[in-house]
Amino acid sequence: MRFLLDEMLSARIAERLRAVGIDAAAIDENPELRGQPDAEVLAHAQREERVIVTYNREDFLALDRDYRAEAREHAGMVILNPRRFPQGKASIDPLSAALAAFAERGAPYPSFVHWLS
Repeated sequence: MRFLLDEMLSARIAERLRAVGIDAAAIDENPELRGQPDAEVLAHAQREERVIVTYNREDFLALDRDYRAEAREHAGMVILNPRRFPQGKASIDPLSAALAAFAERGAPYPSFVHWLS
């Protein structure tokens, strides 16, 4: 499983995932993707066959509905629970561990949407 961490997620999470052998990239590491519309972020994730990881549930769930309505697949979405993983330094280690555990289990089904809690 390959991840693309949305803009509000620290590149340190991607670094920690790579340290344990998981292919992870962060928008924070790619200046060309910063500030791009969510549809472009998802399209980029699809070109690279990456699962998008985000707190932005409303916009990405709407994009998921659009993809399904058009019978298009995506690599998957992991929606983060901000109560379980509040944004900030304190969540870097627990979120990295939870994503690593999820990656070990593998994609549950094509075009999945997973709520990480």
